[in-house]
Amino acid sequence: MKRQQPAWYRAFCQKTALFSGAEPAGIARPGRGAWAGLGLLGLFCLLTYCYTDLPLIVRHSLHLWRALGRGELLSFYQTATLLPVGEALPQTGEVPYDIWVYLLLAVWNLPVFLWELLSGHTLETSLLALLWARLGLMLPFAGCFWALRGVADTLRCSQQQAEWACFGFAGSLFVVNGLFCIGQIDIFSAFFALMGFWAFVRQDTPKFIGWFALAVTFKMFALFAFLPLLLLAEKRPLRLAGHTLAACSLSFASKLFFFRDKMATPTQFDERRFFRFLLAGRIDTEQHLFSVTAVLFGALLVLCWLARPKPEDRPRWAAWALLAGYGCLFLGGTSYPYWAVVLGPCVGLLPLFLPAGANGVLLLELAASAGYWLHGLTLYSPIYSGALSLRWTLAGRLLGERAEGSRLLELWELLSPGAQANLQMLADSAFLLGFAGLLVLAWPGRAQKAPGGPAPASRFLVWLRIAAAAGFALLAVAACLL
Repeated sequence: MKRQQPAWYRAFCQKTALFSGAEPAGIARPGRGAWAGLGLLGLFCLLTYCYTDLPLIVRHSLHLWRALGRGELLSFYQTATLLPVGEALPQTGEVPYDIWVYLLLAVWNLPVFLWELLSGHTLETSLLALLWARLGLMLPFAGCFWALRGVADTLRCSQQQAEWACFGFAGSLFVVNGLFCIGQIDIFSAFFALMGFWAFVRQDTPKFIGWFALAVTFKMFALFAFLPLLLLAEKRPLRLAGHTLAACSLSFASKLFFFRDKMATPTQFDERRFFRFLLAGRIDTEQHLFSVTAVLFGALLVLCWLARPKPEDRPRWAAWALLAGYGCLFLGGTSYPYWAVVLGPCVGLLPLFLPAGANGVLLLELAASAGYWLHGLTLYSPIYSGALSLRWTLAGRLLGERAEGSRLLELWELLSPGAQANLQMLADSAFLLGFAGLLVLAWPGRAQKAPGGPAPASRFLVWLRIAAAAGFALLAVAACLL
């Protein structure tokens, strides 16, 4: 006699339609309520969080205008390295990005520069000036929507699939955490890489290389996405070398032009961090140490080199390779929690190739992103503390002295070393299993067998995802109120 499943399990399966043949209590496309919930969550985070790195990067971009006005452009990196974060925090920081990054940010933040020049105040003392700087990050965020819809149109996907792609991207915890809460500029890299993917799907090689050349100027790990895509389409060694050099050309030009200036700074080049994280996770054998990231990425490059997808199957392979390429960085070793924002567009692409797999994508992405958020929280809890993340925002002004200190770090230190290790292991396991599940679900052979028409997605999972993002976003504020 077949054993009957518990009632709670049958109810869960019926609601999600993940493990049973029951029709889900689902929706054909994200409703206005779901979009409104994400909008309110994003607005709350914009008014509540601002990690120290963003004001520091903005300060460097404002200094670019002064360097140009004084004719001291060639000493930009030396002088910018010594700048404190306004008058609010006596902290200086490295200036790791290429000059194109600071030029782009300087153009957007020109009103802030003029306001500081005329008023005598600083960016950190004005909530409106700080919000203007943060709103600059909304431009590439909106650009990702445009690129996702462009990919959908190129692939002739349905309107429902295009909406699920945008919703999957916007509601991802990778995006909520890295963009709205922490507020780092890696969303630009994600946007440029997604535009490069769109050009790849259109088989427009010059624009494919050009967009990734822009992405590489922000951080070198854009190569984790570029190289697998390149190997899918190009097999000739000389062409591979030439296209790779072209994708790195803007970054190389900046480094050569400011070589003497950057060598005179304590931080020199950001590539040291890139290679440090590349070699962070290691497999220790009796005779050798192997980088997990290097091994995974090397295997992916070999797979893409050997793959000979048909022209109609190449976009599916490209979407999987994009996800797997960035995944090598995050699966192989520890990295900063805000870097994972580049995974948001990768997750957003999956509904375009899995019209009947929206439930699986939502659930697996939630498990992976929640695990990675907890992973970042346990290793980098000061990022989420009141003193650093809430100080200059509306929440910091309302909380006053209660915004000082790192409450989350204090709570974390109350746990025993064994409990800390167990919590980290659970978070890492959730991320690894969820991300591996996405790779299996998106595997090109499996995606090719998916039904052609879009299926309803579970309303339960849609709101569970929004609730989880809201819960994590409220965590730092709640810790400050303890």
